[in-house]
Amino acid sequence: MVWTINVCCELSQKYTSTHVAGPGLNRHPNEIMYEGCDCGMASCNPQCPCILRYGANYDNAGHFLKGPSIADSQPVFECNASCKCGPECVNRVVQNGPQFPLEVFATRRKGYGLRSSVPVPKDRFVCEYAGEVLTLEEVKKRTREMKLHDLNYIMVVRESLANGNVITTPIDLTHIGNVGRFINHSCQPNLYLITVRVDNDIPRVAMFAGRNIDAGEELAYSYWGDHTPQQAAASDDKGRRSKCFCESKTCQGLLPCSEDLYEPGT
Repeated sequence: MVWTINVCCELSQKYTSTHVAGPGLNRHPNEIMYEGCDCGMASCNPQCPCILRYGANYDNAGHFLKGPSIADSQPVFECNASCKCGPECVNRVVQNGPQFPLEVFATRRKGYGLRSSVPVPKDRFVCEYAGEVLTLEEVKKRTREMKLHDLNYIMVVRESLANGNVITTPIDLTHIGNVGRFINHSCQPNLYLITVRVDNDIPRVAMFAGRNIDAGEELAYSYWGDHTPQQAAASDDKGRRSKCFCESKTCQGLLPCSEDLYEPGT
């Protein structure tokens, strides 16, 4: 579903609750690829093939059980559209959307931000980072065309496989996206990111609470991803990195930048 939202009459974009295909992508992000379980009950039990294959993802209250480390966690697969269980299944969390009331608000120095009007317990799902799934060619084209002061909503998801291969999935929320585009960076974030798969192998980037979050507290994740700030700060940014305004005690001063999206000489 795609529609238009307006925030404070200053920002207009097309809204989507889940991924959509960007230019040149030769597949639909919501196509059904995976075989489903035949549990035939409202919620799967520990003997469900989906849970036996990859382990339990959530407890009955929706807390993520595998921890915040993407590098060390097992693959996360939820029950999918082919499964015979109900929408309230314990293995359906990210696909059911945000469970807490989220508010877009104006921050002091970072433009818009996102917060919850109620407390969010540790390890509960907050929202996805959902938008256009792009090809590498398209994301490099958009990066080259970006002006100096343009806001950058491109996230490049890199997943390392056991055989050494890396899956790269660029996601852009500039023109089409969900409320995830309003979540700012912090060098001391209260959210962590996990890639979750539902109907196919295109990752859905899910944000979970890294600790108990107070009502009205700004939600934030780290743009550094699986790099340490020290590693990323040592790279040659060629003046492309923006100043960080997270104001945390461990603030690195500058936001990260994916240099491999730029062509040599640009």
